Amino acid sequence: MKVLDVLEMSKGRKRGQRRIDLFRRENLETWILIFPPGDVQVMHNHPSDRSYYVLTGKGIVKGRDEVHEVSQGQIISIPAHEFYEGSNPNDEPMILLGNSHKATAEDVTKAGGQRNEIDAKTGKRVIFQHGGGQDMGVLADWN
Repeated sequence: MKVLDVLEMSKGRKRGQRRIDLFRRENLETWILIFPPGDVQVMHNHPSDRSYYVLTGKGIVKGRDEVHEVSQGQIISIPAHEFYEGSNPNDEPMILLGNSHKATAEDVTKAGGQRNEIDAKTGKRVIFQHGGGQDMGVLADWN
């Protein structure tokens, strides 16, 4: 068993760091996402279901056809392959606790990679094989 002080850990984030991993188990990942004031995460999806619990602050979670204002104490459920983005247009940081099961090989194959983003210039899907960030994305036409 392991106990962590999530809010205390969030104070140690490096500049520009949004995600801090808490637990990585064989079938479950848990992390926190920190959205400083003005921060916007690009529209993207994942091959596995996700849930986010708002620990502090408030912000906006957008889907392709919906917008939700979220605040402390609310939980968000995002199905696998559904595109979403998070943002914080407010003056205080927003901190989310995230959970996801590890994607199966079938889930990753269906998605074409570990993470997909929507390219703002072309509107096309960008596929990342290893989760985005460090690896290069490949533009793909919509299916």
